[in-house]
Amino acid sequence: MARKQTRRSISVKGLTYQRLKNRCAREGSSMSGYLERIIAEKLDALEEPVPDKIDPPKPKPLTPDEIDQSGSQHFTF
Repeated sequence: MARKQTRRSISVKGLTYQRLKNRCAREGSSMSGYLERIIAEKLDALEEPVPDKIDPPKPKPLTPDEIDQSGSQHFTF
């Protein structure tokens, strides 16, 4: 397993997801592999350059509930 997670997520409509799932099941391929291939082909055709590095994900801000559960203690006198 990689030391750092490099996968990101995207969202698609339910109908698109099911069509993709059905297509990949018929081909016997993984959905991620299929998408990687067709996206790379499209970006190559558009001459989109391959980046030298991958930007790290932005940290998600904590909600007030998460801050309270983070182990910090608050005292009122």
